[in-house]
Amino acid sequence: MLINNAAIVERNSLENLDFESIRRQFEVNAIGTLRFTAALLPNLAENAKIIIMTSRMGSIEDNTSGSSYGYRMSKVAVSMAGKSLAIDLKPRGISVAILHPGLVQTRMTNFNQRGITPKQSVEGLLAHIDNLNLDNTGTFWHANGDILPW
Repeated sequence: MLINNAAIVERNSLENLDFESIRRQFEVNAIGTLRFTAALLPNLAENAKIIIMTSRMGSIEDNTSGSSYGYRMSKVAVSMAGKSLAIDLKPRGISVAILHPGLVQTRMTNFNQRGITPKQSVEGLLAHIDNLNLDNTGTFWHANGDILPW
């Protein structure tokens, strides 16, 4: 199993566009994930699982608040990479999950009290990982069990 969980978030509003920041977020969040997966792919056998941690903020349909340009764009890109990997690796017997951990009470969310605890998030994510197979490969899931819109 390969779990891709590295990411950075830097705030970019329309009034505060920083293209170097947006590039950094693409490098880490999207290109870094694909690069790491490609490097480790020879080590993955049939029935292996690749997990790509993304964010609901990468859902085009679900974007109702705008802003966060670099983060949102990089998360759309990593989700697309995950979907393509799911298609390309299915004949090799490798399945791919694209997962959103939920609004988790962490430093990244300023410990938002509306969020869930890290433990609750991990429990939901592990349930999806356990149920991942070639029939549901390439699906974009929320940790709570919902399938998220692209």
